[in-house]
Amino acid sequence: MYQPHEVLEEPKEITLSSIDREGKGMLKRADDKVYLESHAHRKKINIIFGITGVLIGLWLGTSAENSQEYLVPAIFTLGGLFWLLYGVFVNKKYKIFELNRLDGTITYPDRFFNPPLKGQFKDLKAVISISGNIDGYADTEYLKFANTFKPRKLDLLYKLYASDPRKEWSFYVWYMDKNRPLPPGTAFDPYRQQDYERRKASGFPRPLYFSHIPTPEATPEQQKEREQIGGW
Repeated sequence: MYQPHEVLEEPKEITLSSIDREGKGMLKRADDKVYLESHAHRKKINIIFGITGVLIGLWLGTSAENSQEYLVPAIFTLGGLFWLLYGVFVNKKYKIFELNRLDGTITYPDRFFNPPLKGQFKDLKAVISISGNIDGYADTEYLKFANTFKPRKLDLLYKLYASDPRKEWSFYVWYMDKNRPLPPGTAFDPYRQQDYERRKASGFPRPLYFSHIPTPEATPEQQKEREQIGGW
């Protein structure tokens, strides 16, 4: 089942200290217009994975005595070379995750060397996938995106690694509802007033998406004014 475009529960909070514009952190920007993550760290993971595969293949190859025994080492070596070359040459600018609050668009990485996928957030199809452990019981939950903006016969889902997929999805929906105040978190505190003024100038239009929890303004005074002008 696809996740509803609703704020399901209290979302994750984005702190000011989590934004790393110059260093190695994932989160590069979080304000009243754009939320941007770099997923280029996966390049390094692919390089390490590739080198490991090549080394295992070469090690296994040294003990092979006939053509049949060379099959497994060849698979490790060729697979490792692919991931190594992919990690080295893939364009890190393609590996971004971006939410554009005002335009209502989402951008996220496509597979391999393809440019990122982009489309309207309201059209995005997301699922929460549950993996099983060796005993057959539910284990880890993942938030995944279907290929909404580039349909394929083989539906490869893009996996997001989140500690709590429902909180993650609730954050996306809340942030992308430009008619609601910005989500909780110190990262958005410097932008709350200007976001409030933008919505006020539009007459506080009603939310785009439903919420199961209250989403009040930052101050009681702002909340009262929203109720008087917008009626909600």
